[in-house]
Amino acid sequence: MHDPYVKDKPNPRNLIGILIFIFGLSLYAFAAAAIGDHLVDFHLSVQMIYYCVAGTFWILPSRKLFQWMAANRNP
Repeated sequence: MHDPYVKDKPNPRNLIGILIFIFGLSLYAFAAAAIGDHLVDFHLSVQMIYYCVAGTFWILPSRKLFQWMAANRNP
């Protein structure tokens, strides 16, 4: 019988996933900022569209990473 007050062993995927997420998001932020530096001469609306897209695009790969982290959990 499973006791709901006893914590399960930590999933090693969580540690690996968090490290990948922190490193990957940091790398992505630096790359997005570096690309954004080249848009200084463009119109403000182009810059706004770029930063809106770049600011939300990171969600797609991180969603897959979090799904991988949650896979194979014991019920």
